[in-house]
Amino acid sequence: MRMHRKLNIREKIKAYKLRAHVWVAVITFVIFILSLIAYQIPALRDHDFISNILLALFTSLLVTIFTLLADIIVNYNNHKNEEFLEDLHLFGIQNLHRDKKKVLKSLLSYCDSMIWISGYRLILTCELKKDIYDSILRGADLKAIICPPWSDAFKMVYGSNEKVVDNYLKVFYAINKARKETGKNGEQIEVVFVDKPIFSDTYRVDQCLITGPYMHNRDPEFRRLMAKDFFSYNIVRESDLYKIVKTEYETLYSEAKWRLNWDKFEIIYNEIEAGDKRESEKIDDLISSCEEIKVMDTAV
Repeated sequence: MRMHRKLNIREKIKAYKLRAHVWVAVITFVIFILSLIAYQIPALRDHDFISNILLALFTSLLVTIFTLLADIIVNYNNHKNEEFLEDLHLFGIQNLHRDKKKVLKSLLSYCDSMIWISGYRLILTCELKKDIYDSILRGADLKAIICPPWSDAFKMVYGSNEKVVDNYLKVFYAINKARKETGKNGEQIEVVFVDKPIFSDTYRVDQCLITGPYMHNRDPEFRRLMAKDFFSYNIVRESDLYKIVKTEYETLYSEAKWRLNWDKFEIIYNEIEAGDKRESEKIDDLISSCEEIKVMDTAV
């Protein structure tokens, strides 16, 4: 991000290329004053033709001055807005979004290379499972970093009463179905679990990174805010911010403790679908479908 001192008004006018506008306005104002003075001269004022010409002249000049001033102000403010947007872009923020689901659905509609997912409860991811499934069929690989309900980190953030396993099952089933249909292996389609808090709700769709913070505050009805309730930002590729967020994801991935085994998952999924299990039993089944990851066993 650019670091610079604040410009004074004269420097801003020069930087925004408004000097010509200002000079024209000044010259027009001087001519207006001169025509007004001339109009006050009795010899000229008493001459009907000349007085009418002068009256029309300084009236039109007055309108011109106001028009020029309005144009200068508009251009000045537009340049300030453009500078602000340019600073955001240089920092790495391409766009701010309030509807993360809409943005991700749009990006996933033509994704065919890579998908990254992160999260706790997978509420938004569950809503996007069909889009993710279609992207994998088009050729996309997938990596997901999840903080699961059996981990201390999850309990620290959401407590022990959140029922999220059904979201997990729906998402994993859709991913596994696409994996089998495309013949991709476990390295190409991989879900890992971490036992540490995830601070950013980060998705990658091909080369686009969409991220935003997880919130701890609640809305007026005491419902904990979801990551998609807050703004998200699309990060400029190869900016410093892009590299920071990408490295953060890769670091978290390298410190994962468990990896989902797709063959074991398919077995426990069928058992859960066939039975009527409680949330705690489903969690135990999910744990049994995971394998511990050895140190330095992961690589993005």
